[in-house]
Amino acid sequence: MSSRRRRVAAALALATLTAVACSTGDGAPVAKPAASGRAAGDVHVAFVAAAANLNFSQEMMEGAKYAGTELGADVQVVAPPGPDGQAEVGLFQQVVATAKDGVGVMTLNPELFTRPAADAIAKGVPVVAADVPLSGVATLVSNDNPAAGAMLADAVLARLPAGEKGTVVLGVPTPGIPVLEHRAKGMKDELTAKNPNLQVLGPFDSKQQPDESYKAWSGLVRAHSDALAFMDAGDPAAFNLPKIRQETNGDWLCAAFDLNDAGLAAIKSGQSVGVVDPQHWLKGYVTTRLLIERALGKRELPKGFWDSGAAMVTKDNVDEIIARQQSPQARAAWYKKLITEQFANVEGRMKPLS
Repeated sequence: MSSRRRRVAAALALATLTAVACSTGDGAPVAKPAASGRAAGDVHVAFVAAAANLNFSQEMMEGAKYAGTELGADVQVVAPPGPDGQAEVGLFQQVVATAKDGVGVMTLNPELFTRPAADAIAKGVPVVAADVPLSGVATLVSNDNPAAGAMLADAVLARLPAGEKGTVVLGVPTPGIPVLEHRAKGMKDELTAKNPNLQVLGPFDSKQQPDESYKAWSGLVRAHSDALAFMDAGDPAAFNLPKIRQETNGDWLCAAFDLNDAGLAAIKSGQSVGVVDPQHWLKGYVTTRLLIERALGKRELPKGFWDSGAAMVTKDNVDEIIARQQSPQARAAWYKKLITEQFANVEGRMKPLS
């Protein structure tokens, strides 16, 4: 067996695979009649995420599961143990065989999905992209990432004296991924527009795997020890940068994206300015609900870009977000208002995919 096949087979064996169905108190499935005449329990969709060990994937997976629970549909949620594009493609091809009503995909390797996604669509299986656009896929649920990058920059600028001179260092954990590159561009543009005295370096490759991220940022902090701030477009730096700051007794600022327990604790303790929450749970939920509602005959898949929104988490609101993250029920309750608002006018909220 080739090394690629062994890697895919191992990921298939270790992948998170969950079937979710809404049920009554005694465990019996809830049949929900729909315009198509189908019961919701007969709808079979899937959500394929990039990595089971990273926050953004975990959040999307939880949102996808909840959509299945809420609507009473069968939802498979899968991901390789860690970032592995080839293994994720293998999982996608596996679930396409059973999730005939559609598959949502979030990947860090969109170039690997061009042919598999086209093959699925040709077989009549709808595909919706989450977070990262996929070639040939007409529906994307994501963020306005340049705006999210500007949001993070504004939080750092608020902690610096007006007109302060110095260096700010940017990192991107997976260079070349449009989502992350757009976040970094948003940061850089906002920093330089609002304070031309700042020298913005990067974005540098800050690595996606947590241990590699720690090593990469440790090196960047040593190389730029006089920097005013270090900022990252991704997940692992949310806890690695505060950790390095504490270990080195640094007085520089740090900020990143995405949620994890250590990163939220660092905000609460003052080691981190904050993080932008891209509200990944909502992306997983929206992606999956759109597929389920299409299967039930409630709507066709809307074409274009669904901006699901983002929010800044700082010391002022971190306790609220920590409470939200405590359970699936707490997340669902917190997102209820946003869900209602965003589904009130589906066609009206869509933007051109370009």
